[in-house]
Amino acid sequence: MAQRPAPPPWGVLMTKALVRAKLSAREAARRAGISEGRWRQIASGYQVVSAGVYAPVRGPAGTLARMAAVVGVTPAQLRRAGRTDAARALAAAPAEADVGQELLQRVRAMNSDQARELLATIALQLGLRLQAEPAPGRERRQGALPRGAVLAPRRGGLKGGVPAA
Repeated sequence: MAQRPAPPPWGVLMTKALVRAKLSAREAARRAGISEGRWRQIASGYQVVSAGVYAPVRGPAGTLARMAAVVGVTPAQLRRAGRTDAARALAAAPAEADVGQELLQRVRAMNSDQARELLATIALQLGLRLQAEPAPGRERRQGALPRGAVLAPRRGGLKGGVPAA
């Protein structure tokens, strides 16, 4: 039976950082947007194909950068571990986070009518149907979310316009 391959330098780095961050692989993977199994494959550098048969795994740069961000690994550490591609992706990540923060600030600055209009537009773009009816005597603009309506999950997808309790 073949011996398990040694983990790559970036896998050792991720495993040590995971311990330092006091996170389980499951939680770290959830935060990085991947499965626990995929996290373990990338960190170990292989996947088990069958008993005693191992296939090499080299995670994509973006995935490794997300993993690094979760456990506090820096771009310099990734470069030293031989993953300059992931280091570049990680270095670019804060700019993307800034865009998200800016968007969140703009939404928070909206009044309730503007926020409802935005939510209705998003619902339409996602193909969600709004089911709440407008109050009698009020005409609803195309796509406008009625006051008091929220989007709620249901089996088989989302349905929109469920009146808030």
